[in-house]
Amino acid sequence: MAGNEPPFLPVIRVICGPTAAGKSAVAMRLAGQSNSSIISADSRQLYSGFDVGTAKPPPAHRLAVPHFGIDVRAPTERASAAWWAQAADGWLRDTLAQGRSPVVVGGTGLYLRALFGTFFDEPPMDDARRRPLQEMLGTLSHAELQRWVEQLDPARAGLGRTQLLRAIEIALLTGRRVSDLHRELVRPPRWR
Repeated sequence: MAGNEPPFLPVIRVICGPTAAGKSAVAMRLAGQSNSSIISADSRQLYSGFDVGTAKPPPAHRLAVPHFGIDVRAPTERASAAWWAQAADGWLRDTLAQGRSPVVVGGTGLYLRALFGTFFDEPPMDDARRRPLQEMLGTLSHAELQRWVEQLDPARAGLGRTQLLRAIEIALLTGRRVSDLHRELVRPPRWR
């Protein structure tokens, strides 16, 4: 039965919750009790210069315990959940290779789903075509966007404005449906 056994998946500790719930304090206490590194799963902390309103750990904490995922992107650089999950995968592997225990901390649920679930990489899109499309779509109401998505990718039509916009962009610029991309992705989980 050795061929049917699931592969070993490293267990990753995760502290998640809403803003100001005390996640970072719990992570620091946990790190003080074990040889840990902290990986931020916060969609704002990853941007350098965004120090106000992001509750980044103070420099003393970052010196005491290795932190990853903080100040790793310029404000002008785009960072999708798929990008973060790929980066976090590297940070997790580096942490484990150093004999440390990783602790993922943050409130960006989409990032956590991208790390622990199946998530497709965004297909490449031509920015020269994307910008005018975004400008045009930005003028449409939610109901108008839903009508577009009902034609292009009906499975996505009940979602919020941001997801509707992405479904239209991906469908028109790549010829692929987001719902198909989700179904086609078969990637075993890397962490648990």
